[in-house]
Amino acid sequence: MTQKTNEGILPSLCDDSRIYTFGVLLEAMAQLNRTFDRSLREHAGINQSLFEGLLRIERSGGQLSMGELADQVALTSGGVTRVVARLVDAGYAERRSCETDRRVQYVGITDEGRSVLSHALSIHLGDLEEHFTGKLTNAERDTIVSVMERIRSAHS
Repeated sequence: MTQKTNEGILPSLCDDSRIYTFGVLLEAMAQLNRTFDRSLREHAGINQSLFEGLLRIERSGGQLSMGELADQVALTSGGVTRVVARLVDAGYAERRSCETDRRVQYVGITDEGRSVLSHALSIHLGDLEEHFTGKLTNAERDTIVSVMERIRSAHS
């Protein structure tokens, strides 16, 4: 029996530097996300999705519409609904109605949510330093931010 070799155009496309570049980005982000999620669960009692929800709400003045929150995090609208439900159930956030449009619902951070976020931020900042920013020079960090902002702006 003759063994087939993997020749032709497909292997060369699979080895394209653009595929490799994006793959390395995805793998690095997946590793960092697992590390950060594990640390937040262990030391702050919340997962990374809850942390991101609290962080985005607080950074937006303590209140965001559900749609705005969905736009800011990497979750579907259903995923955001589940995150908000968990935040509300834990007492970290509350749902608020819009006075001018019944279709719009806001989520606001509570004092308990701010307390949890404050603790989680100290943990997350240490993790960021240990596993991400501490491995970069200031110039490398500035380059990453500049490139990612350019990509984000091109697709928003």
